[in-house]
Amino acid sequence: MKPPYERQEGESKQAFEGFIVYRNLGLTRNLKDVGKKLGKNHSLIKRWSSQHNWVERAQAFDEEMDKQAILENVQLRKQMIKDHAEVSRQLLHKVKDAIEHIKPETLSPYEIAKLLEIAVKVERLSRGESTDISEISHSGEVSEKVNEQDIFKRVDQYAEIYEKMANKGNLT
Repeated sequence: MKPPYERQEGESKQAFEGFIVYRNLGLTRNLKDVGKKLGKNHSLIKRWSSQHNWVERAQAFDEEMDKQAILENVQLRKQMIKDHAEVSRQLLHKVKDAIEHIKPETLSPYEIAKLLEIAVKVERLSRGESTDISEISHSGEVSEKVNEQDIFKRVDQYAEIYEKMANKGNLT
């Protein structure tokens, strides 16, 4: 079975040309513009659209294009990650060579501190840890007010649930 955005069985060449124009209009699709571009009257275009399900077919085309764009983006991202990893490996070898030739007595206190900062940052990144300090603040206002009795009631409810689960052997 052909994809819906290709020429369908029983669809004339002219009707398919109309569909292509309609399909390619994208978000601004409308039958009047198709008629203008093809020099055909609106009633003919409307009939072709209805008979050959242009709206659904154009939607299928859009979905296919979105799918292809997503797949292409995934492939590009995978390649980018490989490229970055390769460049990183090459740079790491060069940095290792350079570090072996550093004479600690020639480094200023600033340079030592900077190298330490970079080393810590690289190690944290390689272990998946954050390298930034983030501050989270809260206004202190709580939208849900719960009184003490509600809390005790909830605790009792959870205790009942827990007890039932324990009796059924659902707890490990």
